[in-house]
Amino acid sequence: MSGFQVSSGLIRREPVGNTGGKVRLDYRRFGVVGGKHVTALPEYNMASRTVKSLHDVLMAGTDSLLKDGTVTMTGWKIDSPYRAEAELDQIIQVAAELRSKIDDFISIGIGGSFLGNKATIEAILGSLELFNLLGPEQRGGIPRIFFLGNHMDPGYTARVLEIIAGRRVGVNVISKSGGTVEPAIAFAILKECMENGFTDHASRIVAVTDKAKGALKKLSDEIGYAAFEVPDNVGGRYSVTSPVGLFGLAVAGIDIKRFIAGARFAEEETRKRPIVSNIAMLRAVMRYVAYTKMGIKIEVAATGTYDLKGVAAWMQQLGPESEGKDDKGIWISPEFYTQDAHANSQMIQMGERNIMETFLMLEESGTDVVIPGRGTPVEYLDGRTLSFANRAFVEGLRDAHYAGGVPTMSYILPALNAFTLGQLYQYEMNAIALSALLLEQNPFIQPGVQQYKRVADAKSGKPGTESYALELGRDEQKLNPNLIA
Repeated sequence: MSGFQVSSGLIRREPVGNTGGKVRLDYRRFGVVGGKHVTALPEYNMASRTVKSLHDVLMAGTDSLLKDGTVTMTGWKIDSPYRAEAELDQIIQVAAELRSKIDDFISIGIGGSFLGNKATIEAILGSLELFNLLGPEQRGGIPRIFFLGNHMDPGYTARVLEIIAGRRVGVNVISKSGGTVEPAIAFAILKECMENGFTDHASRIVAVTDKAKGALKKLSDEIGYAAFEVPDNVGGRYSVTSPVGLFGLAVAGIDIKRFIAGARFAEEETRKRPIVSNIAMLRAVMRYVAYTKMGIKIEVAATGTYDLKGVAAWMQQLGPESEGKDDKGIWISPEFYTQDAHANSQMIQMGERNIMETFLMLEESGTDVVIPGRGTPVEYLDGRTLSFANRAFVEGLRDAHYAGGVPTMSYILPALNAFTLGQLYQYEMNAIALSALLLEQNPFIQPGVQQYKRVADAKSGKPGTESYALELGRDEQKLNPNLIA
């Protein structure tokens, strides 16, 4: 029987650095105003002085703009990069015990309890759409990985349940309070299925939740789930280097000690580097000047690496949720090139000049495909690799957009490994926190999110929302019924 045959030598795999490498920031193309690079503008110099003071404020942790209620929300900076080895060992041990008895791993969470986990796992293991198609040996003993509780689509949820039916399953439920509706619903469904299918169901469920209170903490204590703490001083979108992110990464076989080492390296660089070589401060200042001086309202987070799409999506939450208050802030839009170039590049190239672009550029992927171009329209690429062509086109987009008036900067990752990703997250969390503080905004609260939850709770009949539900009903009755086409 004949079948699809991959020619010898078509796919190339070469070892790349799996444990090290330094993330860099290329800002040579960031914003020319009146013929000047952004660093030559007086506003840049003023903001550079201010950002150093704001970093001191972050370190001190006493300013009201750093608090959510009475808690100073800088644990991601002060504590997470310096997490004790014993705590990491405990996470690794529990993760290994769970991994040894499961085929499929379900991570339940939303927002910061979902995005960083998925982004990091896919950056290192590859797209889960493809990874989950591999057999156990090809996956190297890592379970198939699925995410639930990040939305409430019934079709998707039903399909996942059907896919994992009859298999050995482990669950990680992540929720500080246990009451966030989307993950609470997903866990209610999974909990019933686990109890129906396993006599040892409690040992197959690990919670990451509040250390002392909340519905999930209470349930964990009653049933006997292993549990790790969501730190009080770490918000969801800043939580990827806390147990919120670390447990799922450990189940996926990712070296969380190297991950934290990368975050610690970036944190130390942020604390000691002068601004001319300080990635986080540079990025914060350039974003601030772009917003206040250059009319920038949208930041495109672009990558040509499929496995970095999740990191761009993580950036999409971190920035707008930190900055978007008092009619201020830059919207972040993820783009995957060259796919999205055929959809949005026209607007970026020739539309309103209110867009900046930040690229996630990967130097070495370790896997490549040779182009057999002879006798085809791409004969000029015969013998070249996909990475060569991909880089040419992504750099072409970057350079064309810059020439068209779009300020661009690039994070440069030498390789995708735990150490480089830990750096990237820590740099970006520092950059966005400082960027928000430059706008005189609290980076660690999200009152707008709470408003939609209030409306949704009333519409879904949550106890205690009855009067507000009546008010919403009266508002809806005022709408003109003739305005439905």
